[in-house]
Amino acid sequence: MSVEWNGDGAEKHVRSKAARALSRAAITIRKRAAELLSVPGTGREKGKQIGPVVRSKPGEPPHKQTGRLRASVAYEVDDASLTARVGTNVEYGKHLELGTKRGLKPRPWLRRAALEVRGKVGQLLIGSND
Repeated sequence: MSVEWNGDGAEKHVRSKAARALSRAAITIRKRAAELLSVPGTGREKGKQIGPVVRSKPGEPPHKQTGRLRASVAYEVDDASLTARVGTNVEYGKHLELGTKRGLKPRPWLRRAALEVRGKVGQLLIGSND
């Protein structure tokens, strides 16, 4: 009987599975964030005004005015460091999320999305959905 060590192959396999789980977790958060940003606020449908503009209240996710923020929500996974990020490159996304010193109260959408799906993300990361 012989035993063969395949540590490098095992590490590669484990890192690959971890990166896939991180991707699924990031996608789950991105999807929920986009859902939270989908509440209509323009009072418009297909270019026609059908009602008043409805703004979100502090503490609520922002209502969709143009759809730009929702469309910009993205994720990335770094396989080398096994880290994932979900966010936006639209500057006002940060202001809506955290509020501003000038008085805009926070309208959290990304933190809320992460909190709302944390159970599912946990399951994805521990591998109970394999």
